[in-house]
Amino acid sequence: MRSRIVIDSRLIAAQLLMALLLTSCAGGPSGPTQAEKEAAAARFATEVAAAQAAAEEAGTIHIGVAGPMTGDFEAYGIDMRRGAELAVADINAAGGVLGREVVLEVADDRCGIEDADAAARELVSRGVVFVDGHFCSGSSIRGGKIYARADVLQITPSSTNSLLTDTAVQDKVTTLLRVVGRDDMQGDFAGEWLATSHAGQPIAVVSDNSLYGKGIAARLLAKLKEKGIRPVIDGQFTQGQTSYATLVEALKKSGTRVLYVAAYHDDIGRIAWALRVAKLDIELVGPDVLNNPEFWSFSQSKGNGVRFSDFAPAVERPEAAEVVARFRAQGIEPTNYTLNAYAAVRVFAAGAEATKGTDAKAIANYLRQNSVKTILGEISWDEKGDLRESNYIWYVWQDGLIMRK
Repeated sequence: MRSRIVIDSRLIAAQLLMALLLTSCAGGPSGPTQAEKEAAAARFATEVAAAQAAAEEAGTIHIGVAGPMTGDFEAYGIDMRRGAELAVADINAAGGVLGREVVLEVADDRCGIEDADAAARELVSRGVVFVDGHFCSGSSIRGGKIYARADVLQITPSSTNSLLTDTAVQDKVTTLLRVVGRDDMQGDFAGEWLATSHAGQPIAVVSDNSLYGKGIAARLLAKLKEKGIRPVIDGQFTQGQTSYATLVEALKKSGTRVLYVAAYHDDIGRIAWALRVAKLDIELVGPDVLNNPEFWSFSQSKGNGVRFSDFAPAVERPEAAEVVARFRAQGIEPTNYTLNAYAAVRVFAAGAEATKGTDAKAIANYLRQNSVKTILGEISWDEKGDLRESNYIWYVWQDGLIMRK
């Protein structure tokens, strides 16, 4: 298998190309004219077509993996790269895709916005027809705009922000999918559980003012409404409060038995502390951000029994056993991101073989209408490109440790 990493000099070259395109259509103080925009887009399309044609003439199919290969989130980028590399090696060992060798291009976006833009342009300039990435949602959104213009299929193994596919739909982009659930799917999952496990009991739902929290809460409340359940409290609070006395008093007056907080781990930790100090017998439930050791610190060791949802470990899936064993034989413990990145490449390969080509729109359309067997199980997508299946499970904090529930 051939794998190349896009180093800084190449990213600089990509940025220069981007700058050239921008300055060529500057159009004076008022910005580019419509004609100049169209001319720049035409030049971009020509460059993309030439790069893809060169790869095809060489008898290879170039794909990319984009993520934080350096910086604060480097470990996650390495996880993604390892998964993509093994998938490409396996595909090539079996004859490649459409009888052609697959070449992996690796780009570093540092989980940044501008870096993601440069990395995406560099991958496109190398003639990739598919990108496994990005890791961070903001990077996926920015890179996705480049891939959409270049008709490059994008499948993210880790970006969960709901805006990613919602924005793509608004922009009429059909070449973006994920092999990971979206944040607000936790609202459906938690709503089903609350309606069943706490039927007839007073339920309270509060969220912070973040897009993350509001998105989860909206889906949860919609699910409860669907079940004919009306929470005794449905409210919002501002992030980073130092006191939750008002919330505690409202919970006490309402007789709440279970509280769902759609917020980040620091606020939920402080709320857990406030509930325990007030000696309120209320079950506290939250989303996946509670899978963070800092929660216990923010709760001042009073987070026992706090329940949260998160993805089931992919390493435990029977379909992934063989791939997991091979990683472990190399001394590598694969994470969800490793296995998701592996699965994304195999999904692309399955779509290319099924459609007998590498056209992004054709593959994306095929995937939206069919399920694919992967190491993550059999998965399928809705019209937005989101997974239809939910693989969330429950965890609980106990004595500073996270336990499966």
